[in-house]
Order: sequence, then structure tokens, then C-alpha cells
Amino acid sequence: MMESHGAPHRADSGKKSLSVIDYKGRKCVMKVYASPETPEKEAAIMRAIGITGYAPEVVEAEGNYIIAEYVEGEDYATLFRRATMTDDTALLENLAGRLCIFLQMFYSLGNGYVLGKIDFDEFILSRDRCCCVSFASARKGMPFEDIAEIIAYAMCNAAGSCYSAYPFVRKMLDGFHLDAIGVVNDMGEYIDEYAAKHGTVVDKDAILGALMAFEDGDTLAMLKNTD
Repeated sequence: MMESHGAPHRADSGKKSLSVIDYKGRKCVMKVYASPETPEKEAAIMRAIGITGYAPEVVEAEGNYIIAEYVEGEDYATLFRRATMTDDTALLENLAGRLCIFLQMFYSLGNGYVLGKIDFDEFILSRDRCCCVSFASARKGMPFEDIAEIIAYAMCNAAGSCYSAYPFVRKMLDGFHLDAIGVVNDMGEYIDEYAAKHGTVVDKDAILGALMAFEDGDTLAMLKNTD
């Protein structure tokens, strides 16, 4: 007997429906997809990652649905926006550091998958871990593609100026031994998608220019002071 409690407090891409349920005395999330291909892939990834505590435990998966544990914790996206709003360098570096640990673990256990479409709403800070609650967009790829999307997401979603995301971006680049030129060419598509999704005008050239300025401390300081 499953009792539905409506939609959960976080987003999940690529699904047909999503609800929080009471399943065998446990608070769980039930995802129902239009076809079985996505849940089969997602359940396999969640089982591989879930043993580490960085993904929800799969309680049941069959056909076109997955039932997984409901992960309690703090919304990563909310913390990120709060940190950029207040220029909380320590929090931004902490968020990036925790995400780097998750990603490094994910790439070592994920059988060649990358996350694909990045949305900070799909991360929860739980028990000192950055836990990913959705792998619906996972695909085969290279890690730097994820890093490019994460940095693009961070700069597009920073509260106020995109420069407020600098401590986060710097930590992400350093965590994967990348420089701005290594990801800048892969950011443009995400920025275009973000603008279309939100129906807003995004100055892509300004964002990409800011990213390149992150490699030069003197230029960064000058641009921040004139922003």
C-alpha cells in the first residue's frame, strides 16, 4: 500500500511523474517514466553510487518506475544562491569542494557516465555529503563536459553579478586541474538553453569574458570594481 503525499521539494528532469510516498513505513520518492529505458539506467547508477551514501537507496525498481529513499537535507541550490548573494567565500568554496568529492566518486563508479544536464536543485547536502538525487540525464561522456555545465550554471544562477560565483568556479576548476580555456568552449550551449528556458536575455559574451578574467587576478579585480 503506497500513500502519496504530492510533489517533493526538488526538481528532477526527464520524468513522467514524481511524488513523495509512504512505502512500507519509509518516506520515499516514486518516479514514473514514460518508458523503461531511463529508469533502468538511473536505477543502475543509483545502486552503484548509493552504497557510498552519495545517492538515494533504490528501494524498488521495475518496468517504468523507481522507488527510492527520500533524502533529507539542505537544498544545494538555495545555499549556493544565498552564498553568492552575501559573497560568502567560505560557503562557496565548501559547496564546490563537496561537489568535487561527489563528482570524483561518481566518475570512478559510474561506468563512464557523466551527469549531463546540470541542475543544482538535484543536489542535497545530507550527512556532510553532496548527494545527487537524479541521474535521469546521465549519458556517456567526459568529465570536463559536466564541469563546463556546472560552471555555466553557477555563473548564470549567481545572485547579482556572475562575478560573485568566482570562489565556487575557482575551486571547481582547481579540483579537476582545469583552466578556463578548458571549459569555456563547452559553456555556450548551456547558457543559450538557460536563456530560452527562463525567457530572459543573458549576455553570453559577458559571462564567458568574466570566466576568462578569473584566470587573471588583476583583470578580475578591475572588472569587479567596474561591474
